Amino acid sequence: MFPNERAAEIAVRTVKDYLDETGSGIKIVFNVFKDIDYLFYKNLLK
Repeated sequence: MFPNERAAEIAVRTVKDYLDETGSGIKIVFNVFKDIDYLFYKNLLK
């Protein structure tokens, strides 16, 4: 199984890169099911 923390890092970096490159104003929602995953995303999006 792929590590959840690494998956969060990749997802956040990919979205940030996309937004920076395109200047898009779209709203991104990361939907997580586990409390630990929420914490990973919360820390990455500070």
